[in-house]
Amino acid sequence: MTYYRFFKKYVDGSVAILMLSALLFSWTYFTEDDDVQGREEQFFMTSKWTVSEGESLWMIASSAAEEMEMTIEEALVWIKNENALDNEAIYPGQSLAIPVEMKGVASE
Repeated sequence: MTYYRFFKKYVDGSVAILMLSALLFSWTYFTEDDDVQGREEQFFMTSKWTVSEGESLWMIASSAAEEMEMTIEEALVWIKNENALDNEAIYPGQSLAIPVEMKGVASE
């Protein structure tokens, strides 16, 4: 009972709110998923690319990277994830989703 009187006498509501805020901040900061922490998720429009004879995934990622202002490695990872590819092996006639720039979007 003495703790209750001490709390009531010396700690007003603003201190309790500050402590609760610090607790909630700590909880959300430290329980955040490690994969997401420090990077933002990017969304791109996709286009279908049909693989031609002699093309490699690196060449396709290179052309997509130039258009989307990303590194070739980022484009390569994006294409592999979007198309559920386990490795970089692709075949002529295979259809791939690649990131493309939005065109024709209205602006002020």
